[in-house]
Amino acid sequence: MRLTATVPATSANLGPGFDCFGLALDLCNEVTLDTGAEPGVTWEGEGAAELPTDGTDLVSRAVAETAARFERTPPPAAIHGHNRIPLERGLGSSAAAVVAGVALADAVLGLGLDRTAMLEVAAGLEGHPDNAAAAVFGGFTIVVDEGVVARFDPDPELRPALFVPSDLAISTEAARRVLPDVVPRADAVANAGHAALVAIALLHEPDLLPAAMRDRVHEDDRLGLVPEAREVFERVRGGGLAVCVSGSGPTLLAFERHDVITPEPGDGWRVVRVPVRAAGVDIRED
Repeated sequence: MRLTATVPATSANLGPGFDCFGLALDLCNEVTLDTGAEPGVTWEGEGAAELPTDGTDLVSRAVAETAARFERTPPPAAIHGHNRIPLERGLGSSAAAVVAGVALADAVLGLGLDRTAMLEVAAGLEGHPDNAAAAVFGGFTIVVDEGVVARFDPDPELRPALFVPSDLAISTEAARRVLPDVVPRADAVANAGHAALVAIALLHEPDLLPAAMRDRVHEDDRLGLVPEAREVFERVRGGGLAVCVSGSGPTLLAFERHDVITPEPGDGWRVVRVPVRAAGVDIRED
């Protein structure tokens, strides 16, 4: 059996939607599991030289741990990943790997998991349900801590643009360590209002995004870790575009407009324009 999982990059938080909002982007990794090939793990594309090939990678671990959760044993197989999602750039590469592994385990073992069960397993393994939800369901997702997930199709006029640094990276753990344990009431209230407005803007009123996409909980602290990203962030926002830190950064997600010129980020950065991806993880049998 030869199965290939296609799973999208994701941008979490989306400004004030901290740990709740996720957006699937049409920048996808492909991971193939082949039970008829010599067992082993190989990679190509983004971060290929950095990823382990001894079975300790997130895809292999997700396959094994999903099987163990259901008291099954995965068959020996070759795993090959073609990565397009940059590592440690705030684009959900870890969630994509885990979701791919869960989906492949489900398919090869015939577990019959629906999307909600797949998310439960993936979020338990990866620890970040906002990214995992968008990777599983596609589109725009909202997750709340009672395990409720809502998925929506965003406005088709959205024009996401990723500002991706070439040499800057940050781990999710490092980005979380700088966040305060207590948030002032005024900041919590401001974020609640802006998060509601961001959701409406993404679904129906993209012109509201520059005013809506304001955060007072996490972005300032995270931008403090990477002054180069703060400089680009302020240039993009000052130019009139809605912009946020993608996940834990340092990639920035902006939404382009026909009436605004997108600022150039400068040396060491690239702008990647990708549409929203309606579909989440997909499995095909080759």
